[in-house]
Amino acid sequence: MTNQQLAKLLLCGACLTLFPGHADQFSSNANRYGDQTLSLESFGDIKNYHSVSASFLDKNINKKSIQPWQIRLGLKSAIAYLKRSNPNQTVARKGLNVTNQALTDTASILLDWHGDYTPEAMRGHFYLQRLYRGSLDKSKFTGYYTPIITAQLHRDDKYRYPIYRSPNFGRHLSRAKIAAGALNNKGLEIAWTNDPVGLFYVHIQGSGILKLASGKKISLKFDGSNDKGYKSIATHMKNKGLIASNPSRNAVKKWLDNHPDKMDSVFNINPRFIYFTLSEKNTITSSGTPIITGHTVAVDTNYIPFGAVILAEVPIINSRGEAVGNEWRLLFSQDRGNAIIGPARMDIYTGIGEAAREKANSLTGYGKAYLLLNRPLIEGAMAV
Repeated sequence: MTNQQLAKLLLCGACLTLFPGHADQFSSNANRYGDQTLSLESFGDIKNYHSVSASFLDKNINKKSIQPWQIRLGLKSAIAYLKRSNPNQTVARKGLNVTNQALTDTASILLDWHGDYTPEAMRGHFYLQRLYRGSLDKSKFTGYYTPIITAQLHRDDKYRYPIYRSPNFGRHLSRAKIAAGALNNKGLEIAWTNDPVGLFYVHIQGSGILKLASGKKISLKFDGSNDKGYKSIATHMKNKGLIASNPSRNAVKKWLDNHPDKMDSVFNINPRFIYFTLSEKNTITSSGTPIITGHTVAVDTNYIPFGAVILAEVPIINSRGEAVGNEWRLLFSQDRGNAIIGPARMDIYTGIGEAAREKANSLTGYGKAYLLLNRPLIEGAMAV
């Protein structure tokens, strides 16, 4: 890192306030899941990371959400990701403008941290860069999850809603044209489902899991989009008076189930369409690292780079989907999402299935957040 870059780093707090995020806008070229993957051999002593419980936010079940093995997996994942990159490359140019080596040093030091995960405990050992937008003194949190839908690998009268891989032609067709049959009989179908509403929400999340009649589960991996902007069908339905002023997925689903003849017209309000491929592997992140329930966070990498570690005041959601307080937790910058824009906007992964969906829906809230950096790095810059 050059002296000039270090000087910029020290001024990044002012920089972050100049670029307020816009959570309701969607970037056409962002995606949730990438093509790079890392072998579990990269993570040494980390085992059975797939077994994390969807109840990670439930104080009634688990009074301490932070698990040491999750922290070690997140840190080792960050280091493995960063070591594949040029150590001198500057990242997050709109925000931190920091090097991959600085992020690697920070994650490596955190592996040996045995203190509490609170600002008071960590401030003496790490530089805590506050993440906030404009005059708002906090970051905004939401949740995302991996839906499960029933499916078959062949079509019949019941399983008649296709799931498509990305075509070599016509990739930019709108949802309405695709629903009208523009991709039919092109050999692009990878599976069929009997749950059109569930499939729509798989598109929203950018990934999913297919549950076959045999009980086997297959991952749906993001394979591109039609590059159309996202529009909320819940907002449209609320504005039209079709559902209540505080719309929920359950309300949307109930209305659609009761009005199957209007389903396509409502879905077509959102022109964005996602393509998928089938994968035997577990869900990974856009950075190619294993996804960690409760700790993986999607960020805007213009401001917060992959490989960064964030200390955040996260809302605690109990088993009834109620916010019952906040707790400090380490979050790992591993993913990105279309709606995650700006320096203080984070989407936390809540797990797989219905319980995870309920938690994701309840996770919206605000809290303080800091990006952690190796303090000697900052002190060295001050001495220059």
